[in-house]
Amino acid sequence: MILILKYLEDILIFSGLVVIVVTTFLVSKIIGLYVLGFVLFGLGVFFARHPPRK
Repeated sequence: MILILKYLEDILIFSGLVVIVVTTFLVSKIIGLYVLGFVLFGLGVFFARHPPRK
């Protein structure tokens, strides 16, 4: 339970990104791929600046 509370913010952020990407794919495949690319690029930049703690 403590582990979930420790990462609750990250879980909610990733869940929100997944919902946005899936919903965009329902609108259009091409737009969905663009949104997925932006999300992955953004996550890559985020993790490059804030590497996961060991």
